[in-house]
Amino acid sequence: MGTTDPRIARTRATVLDTAAAIVVEQGTAALTVDAVVARSGVARSTIYRHWPTRDDLLVDVFEYCVPSLDTPPPELGFEAAMRQFLHAVVGHLADEKWNRMLPALMALKAYEPTLARVEERMEQRQGKISADLFTRGEHEGLFGPELDPSRAIALLVGPLVFAALSGETPITPELADASLANFLAGLSRPDPAR
Repeated sequence: MGTTDPRIARTRATVLDTAAAIVVEQGTAALTVDAVVARSGVARSTIYRHWPTRDDLLVDVFEYCVPSLDTPPPELGFEAAMRQFLHAVVGHLADEKWNRMLPALMALKAYEPTLARVEERMEQRQGKISADLFTRGEHEGLFGPELDPSRAIALLVGPLVFAALSGETPITPELADASLANFLAGLSRPDPAR
């Protein structure tokens, strides 16, 4: 859907906000074009003109709600930049809307290839940021090129995602700081997996 016409942009935002609210409140099974029409007041024909199927709408809802993470400023060293990145992750995971949509995305990606692509694009964007961060750490001599960035980011972000999904512990900047401290402490110990 183009965004040059402000009316189209407003209609698109209304449909996607409404659809996201339905997913958050009732789950993905409740997302139907009829439910969006009833709640948003946007005509069924308008919705179908831009989203030919309910699955197309569902994919765009997830795309619309995926948090945007920014690369920390280049003047920050690895630890400060990673802390800023992890605090941003905490902010997104603590957001009620994204916190409720993330489990649905994770569950549905196995059955809906289009949703798997949404997660892939999200991971690619985050991968570019983490690659930049790990390059900073390598330049600082914290680790060498043998560091596996995918494994390292899993060790850093994994505790935060677990907290979000399980509700076992609050998702706070302090949790992010603890994750970073554990990661940095692990750099000074030999890797038991080797």
